[in-house]
Amino acid sequence: KLILITGASSGIGKASAVEFSKYNIKIALTARSAKKLNDLKNKIKLHNKHVEVFPFDLYNKEKISILIKKIEKKFSQSIDILLNCAGNAILGYVENVPLKAYQKNLDINFIAPLILTQNILINLKKKKSGQLIYLFSGVGKRGLPGVSSYCITKSALGSFTESLRVELLKYKIDVILISPGLV
Repeated sequence: KLILITGASSGIGKASAVEFSKYNIKIALTARSAKKLNDLKNKIKLHNKHVEVFPFDLYNKEKISILIKKIEKKFSQSIDILLNCAGNAILGYVENVPLKAYQKNLDINFIAPLILTQNILINLKKKKSGQLIYLFSGVGKRGLPGVSSYCITKSALGSFTESLRVELLKYKIDVILISPGLV
């Protein structure tokens, strides 16, 4: 199996990469920092030789399809598991958060995962297997003051995964939404 982990340079993405390295799985890591990714790769190589890094900024939405093709070419197979850990929280009260900040937050927390999914879905459907895993937050269900932008993005991601789960039932593709709490 081949897993793509986004946001792999820190936090849950990094910790997940280390855990997955203990199993017989091919690992593609992406994040913005090439240095952090290469440091992680060197650590993982102690357990798993099948790891590659792909420095990439998911804000470059129009180039996500190129990233997917590059990963699949490098491993000579299609992606089986997407673990979407990349994300960002823009904080501030509604009147103090510029519209561009809302859009930027939506781009990384919702639009990028959507595009990633669209780019690997056809192969998952052909195989009739796979896992699509997304990080969620309780604020996607219940908004809180000062985090409206983040709440909106996680709410959108939650609704998206609910729809996607039903669409993919007949293909035996798992759609998983994880709400880990504060990190």
